[in-house]
Amino acid sequence: MKGQLMEEKEETAKEAPQRGRFETMQHYRAMMYRDQTKAIEARHQEELNKVRIESKLEFLEECESIFFMYHKKKKIEFELVLAEAKLEDVQVPTIDWFKLGEPMMYD
Repeated sequence: MKGQLMEEKEETAKEAPQRGRFETMQHYRAMMYRDQTKAIEARHQEELNKVRIESKLEFLEECESIFFMYHKKKKIEFELVLAEAKLEDVQVPTIDWFKLGEPMMYD
């Protein structure tokens, strides 16, 4: 006396554990994808922070070289002023050719 309704229930009763396993697998798969997506986003943020810090470091290195060049320029300018002062201190005597008896050197 099995009717059509009983056969459908028996089939669903047999399929229920499989369906439950499948739904559980989908649920855990969705959780794993969610966790993986969060981890990828966190890694991406850390990579952005790393790149930002590297670019700051490059900028500071450029500034440091410019700063070093500025101080090097100032140092060289100071050395130039000292060299000019030393040059002015050195007196080159002019030869008086008339006193030496050689007036033709002026011709």
